Amino acid sequence: MFQSLQKKWKVTPQQLVLILCTFATTGTLTAYISRSITEWLQLDPVNDREWRLALRLLVLIFGYQFIILVVSFFFGQFKFFWNYEKKILRRMRILGPAPVHIAIFASGKGSNAEKIIQYFENHKNIHVKLIVCNKEGAGVLEIAERHQIPTLLLDKLGFFESKKYIEYIENQYITHIVLAGFLWKIPENLIQAYPGHIINLHPALLPKYGGKGMYGEHVHQSVIAAGEKESGITIHLVDEEYDHGKTIFQTSIPIEGNDTPSSLAEKIHALEHQHFPVQIEKWIQQH
Repeated sequence: MFQSLQKKWKVTPQQLVLILCTFATTGTLTAYISRSITEWLQLDPVNDREWRLALRLLVLIFGYQFIILVVSFFFGQFKFFWNYEKKILRRMRILGPAPVHIAIFASGKGSNAEKIIQYFENHKNIHVKLIVCNKEGAGVLEIAERHQIPTLLLDKLGFFESKKYIEYIENQYITHIVLAGFLWKIPENLIQAYPGHIINLHPALLPKYGGKGMYGEHVHQSVIAAGEKESGITIHLVDEEYDHGKTIFQTSIPIEGNDTPSSLAEKIHALEHQHFPVQIEKWIQQH
């Protein structure tokens, strides 16, 4: 049970202990305060039973929310419990929907990343908050600088063997990850940190022409060489296998007899720019 809570809340074993202590202390303190108030008001256990019950319920339902924040401060867990309280307030329709913070992972020029940034630039709830790149000098870093978006440059060893970059991403309050031309396979620890919250854009109609090595011009060369009559794009969830997760969206275009890998690439890019930002928004709003 404790391991499942730790995984659900994404906390360390030490933090889990402090969180459970906060819950336990708050419960005891709330019950004590509720009893003390009814005694101070001198409400009779028999004649004022309904008033006593109503008062205790008010303290337990509403006072508890305030008390847990005070107690969490002393246990060093205020941030965790403030986020917990905000979820409750949103369920009660007191607060609006939680803001969505996107991290875009890209390796190259970043044309799709820029289209996504522009699409969500004035969105009331969805915002691009981080650009993650694995290539020094990549065009997407210039795009990020131009739009004043923070960047994170990955090194291969740290990406596949460390969790420090995940901690950094989580500390930026990132809620969703979008792969827009990112050429490294996503490691299992990142998938576990963001289950169902990572999507990828693939420049072909999966399950055809997917897998290791199938990116960019390699895809279009294979499609043309195979004599395919159509190609397109696939937007899908990311899992532990290359280009394997659940398909969210697909659309296709015909391949003309005079098409080359380069001309096909241009057509596919046009499809990506047209559909990817829109489908990202739909995907987020459905979750």
